Amino acid sequence: MSRGAESIQLSKDKVASVGEPVSSDDIDTYRQLREIEDRSYQLRAVVGAWETQQTQERMLRRSYAGWLLLLLFLQVIVINIVFFLIGLKYLIVEEWLAKTFIIAVFAEIAAMTLVVVRYLFPKGASDFRDILEKL
Repeated sequence: MSRGAESIQLSKDKVASVGEPVSSDDIDTYRQLREIEDRSYQLRAVVGAWETQQTQERMLRRSYAGWLLLLLFLQVIVINIVFFLIGLKYLIVEEWLAKTFIIAVFAEIAAMTLVVVRYLFPKGASDFRDILEKL
């Protein structure tokens, strides 16, 4: 046997020892598996980024809400002190000015509460669901 024929026979033995032949169905199945793995990786990356973002936003919102509540609480204390000073005649102002001041402060407190509820606690779950559906 010549050296070339011997080399070809040796190559065939090695190829045969690797495994069974691969069909086009096997290739399609492998391609589908790779696509699923790629989508899974993308999904995990998006969910991880979203989770990190949500955690950071919660910490920021908690900080803002704490400061806003503290300021609103201080404002309520100040308005109550002013109200009692006016009632005890230690602070003399015209009646319309006192009423306007008190109503304006309580309107501001109600508006700030609305801002806190609306903007510090938005509906973000639907945005995330839309992102997931696009993947």
